[in-house]
Amino acid sequence: MLILKIKQAATALKDGRLDEAYELARTEEFRTHRDGQELVGQLVRNLVARGQNHLSAERLSQALADCEKAERLGGNLPETAALRTAVTDAIANRQQAERQRAGLVTAARQHIREGWLSLGEQALADASGQSAEALRGEAEARRAKAEQALNRAEQALNRQDWALAIESLREARQAHASNPRTADLMDRATSLVADQTGKAINQGRLDAAEAMLEHLGSLANPTLKIQDLARLLCECRSAAGCLERGQPRQAAEILHRLSAAHSEAGWLAEACRHAEQAAAGTESLRRGPLGWFTASGLPVGPPALTREADRTEIVPPAKPAKGHAAGGVIPDRFILQVDTAGSFLVLRQPRVTIGPISSSRRPDLALLAEAGLPVVAIERQDDDYFLSSETPVRVNDMPVQRKLLSDGDRISLGPRCVVKFTLPSAASTSAVLHLSGCRLPSGDARRVILMDKSVVLGPGALAHIRADQMAAPAVLHIRDGRLLVRSATEVKIDGRAIDEQVGIPVGACACIGPISLAVAAAEGRA
Repeated sequence: MLILKIKQAATALKDGRLDEAYELARTEEFRTHRDGQELVGQLVRNLVARGQNHLSAERLSQALADCEKAERLGGNLPETAALRTAVTDAIANRQQAERQRAGLVTAARQHIREGWLSLGEQALADASGQSAEALRGEAEARRAKAEQALNRAEQALNRQDWALAIESLREARQAHASNPRTADLMDRATSLVADQTGKAINQGRLDAAEAMLEHLGSLANPTLKIQDLARLLCECRSAAGCLERGQPRQAAEILHRLSAAHSEAGWLAEACRHAEQAAAGTESLRRGPLGWFTASGLPVGPPALTREADRTEIVPPAKPAKGHAAGGVIPDRFILQVDTAGSFLVLRQPRVTIGPISSSRRPDLALLAEAGLPVVAIERQDDDYFLSSETPVRVNDMPVQRKLLSDGDRISLGPRCVVKFTLPSAASTSAVLHLSGCRLPSGDARRVILMDKSVVLGPGALAHIRADQMAAPAVLHIRDGRLLVRSATEVKIDGRAIDEQVGIPVGACACIGPISLAVAAAEGRA
């Protein structure tokens, strides 16, 4: 039987059937026979030769298999050891090349998703495979999408439709950020928005002017004209805040400066005259008998008395409306009016619904926006915020129904109604919502603070309420229903040192260093 196997192996070897010869020669009795040993030596040499051919043709798995067969038959011979070294080196080189190609594909994918199509295509120059081909196709699709968006933007600019132009440019930049046409059209759009904003300000449409600048947002670097218009609107808000706090003299001073610098806005001079008249009237009243009360801060007097049918009846004070503060207790929603920073709607509940005011179930944050937009919910869970919606909404241009929100996320309820979510301070879990293309019904605030434990007021972009005039930040926090302040500078309430047991009540005006701050009740859901 063994002699038959040896003859069969010799025939297979002669015919080049090395695998069949290997199966016959692998037994111990075959390799110990004298004729079998001779055949094994020749078979090992043939396996090594075939393995080298596989290696030259880059068939590495077949080369490695022949090397292992030769080693099992002949042991660790010099020629088999050399073949194994060559095969393992080739496998390592191939794996390294595959990792490099995978890295190129990953880098290309990132460049293309960020709109840098040329960089992505350069990274794919030496890459092959289905992933590389798919990315090349995506780059071409993005380039075509950007061209379509740029064409829409150019047509919109030609007919003075700045809103559609800005949305089209934002879409084009996301698809192809390095398109050379984008910069030119951005400059045209910025110039158009500046002209339209200036006209709106001259006509007294400050709300429309502010909406235009917010719609422009971070699409382009602000020009000097845009910066000048933004400062003008900020000063107008400061003047309005002074009037709200009963400080017409300070409002008149601001309006005087604005009127001198922007004489083309005729309403500024008229507003300045009215503010001067109000200031003069207020000062005359304070110099009269009422000054005894306003100067000393004494209460106005006892509850009102009314006479009915020859008897005196004490009319008790009216009960606060639902959702408003009673005494010094701060409600779940209130307005913070900060000098030079504007007004902020503060919501304290952990879950807030946002949607158009026309919704069948009025949301917590009702917006003046087009009807039919979805209602979304933002819920705070521990230190995280989650967005949820019954229908898909676009967050950073990606449709979602539930998402963990991150700083800077843009929530698009509609084409022109965008809510930007920010977490300015790492030391506080309170968030800020910036409204664009929509506004609150009262129109007194365009930013909303989702207050958790504290709100930071101070200089720099890390504050919820930015006030660059302050030397150091102050922290507003709620304790036992009172709004308290932690600040390195002295805090005064209506000219007197703050009472830590009372805090800042609704209707009071506080001074924190150079900043004036007023707390007002907010209408809407409690």
